[in-house]
Order: sequence, then C-alpha cells, then structure tokens
Amino acid sequence: SRTAVNVSFGATSLFTNAIASVLVLGSMYALRSAIENIPRACMAPIIIQGALAVIDLHEFKATLAARPLEFVVMLATFVVSLCLTVKEGLAVGFVLSIFKTLMDISSPNMAVVARVGDNWRDVRHFPNGEQPKNAIVVRIDARLHFANSRKLKEFCLAAIKIREESGDKIDYLVLDGKAINGIDMTSCEMLVVLGEALSGRKQHLVLANLKAPIVASLEAAGLVKSIKKAGGHLALDVQHALALISQPDPDWADEEQKVQSLLESSKALYDTTGRRLMKMGKAS
Repeated sequence: SRTAVNVSFGATSLFTNAIASVLVLGSMYALRSAIENIPRACMAPIIIQGALAVIDLHEFKATLAARPLEFVVMLATFVVSLCLTVKEGLAVGFVLSIFKTLMDISSPNMAVVARVGDNWRDVRHFPNGEQPKNAIVVRIDARLHFANSRKLKEFCLAAIKIREESGDKIDYLVLDGKAINGIDMTSCEMLVVLGEALSGRKQHLVLANLKAPIVASLEAAGLVKSIKKAGGHLALDVQHALALISQPDPDWADEEQKVQSLLESSKALYDTTGRRLMKMGKAS
C-alpha cells in the first residue's frame, strides 16, 4: 500500500522510502496504544484503495495492442498477485520476463532490404523498393551472438533461395551491419562458415557498414583473412559495395584498404580519448 501511495503522489526518489520508513516507525511508537485496538478488517479499505490507484486499464489495452507478449507477462503477474500474494506474483513476472527477454534476443528482426530513395527499407513494408539485380542485401537489427547467429545464417540462405526461385541470379550477399553493435566468437565463426557456404555456390559474402569495434574483433580473431579466403569482402557501406558489385571486374583491394584505414583511425582516436580520460581521472 505504501508503494501505491508513492505512485499516486508521483514520488520517484528512494528518499521517499526513507521518509515513509521514519513515519511508520514513529507512528508505531507514538500511536501504538490507539492502533493496537483497531480491527485488521479496517485496514482492508486502505490497501484496496491504494491498489486501485496503481491499476491502469489503459496501459493494459495499449500493451495488448502494441506488445502482446508483454501483455501476457502483465496479465499473469496481475492474476497470480490477485489469487495468491504479491510475492508469488512478482516471482512469476520475473521468470516470464526472463523468458521473454531470451525470446527477443534469439529472434531479432531480420530483413531483406531494398533501396527507397536514399535509404534502405524492409521489402515487407516497401515491396516496390529497388533491389540489386545480382545481389541481395540483408540487415539484422540486433547484436550478433550465439543465440541468433544460426538464425541469421539460415535467414540469409533462405532469402537467396527465394530470389533464385523467382528467376534472379544472385552472385553476392551483402550483410548490412549498420545496426550490429557487438559480436561474439560464435558469430564471428558463423560469418566464416556462411562465406564458405556461399563460396561453394560460387557466390560471395560482402560485409558492409560494420562498426570499427566489430571489424577489430574479426581482425583480432584472424577471421578477416578467413572471410577473404572464402571469397568474402569488406566494404565501407552498402552504396560502396553495390557500386563495386555492378562492375564486371570489381577491385575490392582499394575498398578494403579504406576499411582498414577507417579502423586504424578509430583505434588512434580511441587510444587518444582513453589517455585523456585517464589523465582526467588522475587529476581529479
């Protein structure tokens, strides 16, 4: 009930709990003789009123419309808290939230993208977008790690198969890494395996728009050479990659040198910034 009161008054600071604790402790000592004679049933309306202030039906409706899985977690937590106790309700909500988070991590949004003006958009939402004739561009909107790397590989191969069944000859798979902000060793190895699988089909993997830390991780693990050995390439962005792909005999060496220069510049900037932060820390 104290939480409900805090919410109803718009309290957000932990200092509110400290004040509430002091007031409760003071009331126990100062008003003990008066409180001990009050029947417990009289306390029920206070708790019920506090609970009603917390329940927001609009939030339930909005969550059901926007995020059905989150609505399931909310509803399960509410029902268990209502039927049992708040402790069991919180436990159920906590466990279900973990499962939902794992589902979100292992099943991120993956899309085949097409050119719409100066941008690249999901073909499911922009079916009239312009797709390259001999290439397919794929994007994943998440961090690459062991939980989703296999799904990305399967998605890429399935996307190529669909395009080929429609009569297109695919020579390149361009992976747009603009939204990839991290990668683990399992995913690094998956990229090598994907490159080798495409090489066996006389197709090539092109990694474009990768952030400098991602390229650094691939390079530190020695997997950039493995990707190139399997016929893969690195490009600054999707536009540069498609410009090279459109040429009859693309020169990837110059493009990969640009990526390497960008990586070295990023390392130098990172080292300089790190040293400045260390000096500031020592000075303070």
